[in-house]
Amino acid sequence: MKEILRMEVAPVLVARDSNRPQFLSTILTGLSLKLDYLMFAWGDPYPSAAGATNVRDFQSLTEVIREAAVLRKRARAATRFLAPIDVERLSRPGEAGRAKERLRAGAEYLLAQPPTTDIQALDRHAKLLQAANLRDRVLLNVFPFRDSKDVRECEANFGWRLPKSLHSTALKGGKALFEAEREVIVALQEGGFPGVYLNTRGTPATAERLLF
Repeated sequence: MKEILRMEVAPVLVARDSNRPQFLSTILTGLSLKLDYLMFAWGDPYPSAAGATNVRDFQSLTEVIREAAVLRKRARAATRFLAPIDVERLSRPGEAGRAKERLRAGAEYLLAQPPTTDIQALDRHAKLLQAANLRDRVLLNVFPFRDSKDVRECEANFGWRLPKSLHSTALKGGKALFEAEREVIVALQEGGFPGVYLNTRGTPATAERLLF
């Protein structure tokens, strides 16, 4: 997995948080710093109770990527762009097209959500990617869950619908979860996938534990 071993950090720029001039200025800063990667995200709406509103001068995340790609070309920069994809929605009309638009706009890879939790989930996600002709441009996500409570909380916080097999594994404890995650990573490597999107959850040592 040479690709993923090079991609250590990918700063995330969220379209909701800045107007167009501010956002483009931030992109230029990233390019000038010669960052290897930048990830672009659309961003959820602010809670209405907070009294704030989303800026979103852009019409879509594809537009964000397209304008960033123009700046990258003018700056003659080598920074690679990343964007999210909901792999579970690829079977829905228009979703694969939306993903491919982000790639055509200038994203090198798409980072999958929700996580690929075990071998059963990997088989399902692989079939969805294959059917959408996106297998070589999507990095599937391995998310290091801690225990059964953590699985339930993440499911609620992120709006994920995680498989029953994950909940069953979580009941066996952290070691069983780790083994399931490691099994997915090995299968990705042996299956010739382009890499893995690993969320370390603020603990960089997690990458060393799972990837080596």
